[in-house]
Amino acid sequence: MYSKAKSLAMNNGEVYHLVAALKRGKQFVKLGTNSRKTHPKFRRTFTNGPREVHSLHAEMSVLRFARPGDDLIVMRFRADGSRSMARPCPVCQKYIEEAGIRRVHYSNWSGDMVKM
Repeated sequence: MYSKAKSLAMNNGEVYHLVAALKRGKQFVKLGTNSRKTHPKFRRTFTNGPREVHSLHAEMSVLRFARPGDDLIVMRFRADGSRSMARPCPVCQKYIEEAGIRRVHYSNWSGDMVKM
């Protein structure tokens, strides 16, 4: 799963190479990356100079398929392929809690996986 997730994140064409994996029991159910293609419910609007940018966070893209008790893993990759900080933002944390996610692991600045 790790190599597939890394490949998906590195080749998604976005500035930040994030991937989120939804795990149900011992099986990975869904992988998602950050994207500018959004569902209205999950749209985040950022002002970037003179224009607005809409984005869908990797966590939000997989939460559409979540069931209470699932686990979530979030990783960010640098251009060289090493892991970096991927802690879910406060908005994503709210949706993670509402979805009933049991455990959340994310990569920290040193590339280690930590539990939220």
